[in-house]
Amino acid sequence: MPSFNGFVEKIEHLVCTATFAVMLFLTFVNVLSRFLLHMSLSFSEEIVTSLFVLASLAGASIAIRDRAHLGLDYFTSVASYTKQKFLAIVANVLGILMCCIIFYFGVYMVMGEYSSNQLSATMQWPEWIYGMTVPVGVGLLIYRYIYSIFEIVSGRDINFQEAGEAK
Repeated sequence: MPSFNGFVEKIEHLVCTATFAVMLFLTFVNVLSRFLLHMSLSFSEEIVTSLFVLASLAGASIAIRDRAHLGLDYFTSVASYTKQKFLAIVANVLGILMCCIIFYFGVYMVMGEYSSNQLSATMQWPEWIYGMTVPVGVGLLIYRYIYSIFEIVSGRDINFQEAGEAK
């Protein structure tokens, strides 16, 4: 039986693959339209911009999972094993706090767009559809940060070393 974490991993990859494929297709068609027909498909920019937000957040979630996000490890690499784990937990908690703030304001934004029946400029779609990319993407980030803390506490994260050891 697949785990929930494996399910989230598949969702992340599906979101990134689908959004990048749609973004690539729409941008390519828009470039062709400008070159051949001398007119821009303005709706494509609206959709691509929204998908870019979702793709960026899903990609950041994958980076958290793979421990590939940027970080300055000079100070943590010289710390003891216990301090490295503590600092990693603190960093993840700070990430969760930041994401909770973004999630709160993202939901607030979507509620405002929904209640005011705000429509997008070119396609006249409800703006809250585009706005939902923020809470959904940040939700993936929150899950990854929480799961990362779980791995550190349970000892399943092997990315820590004694001070002075080579990775």
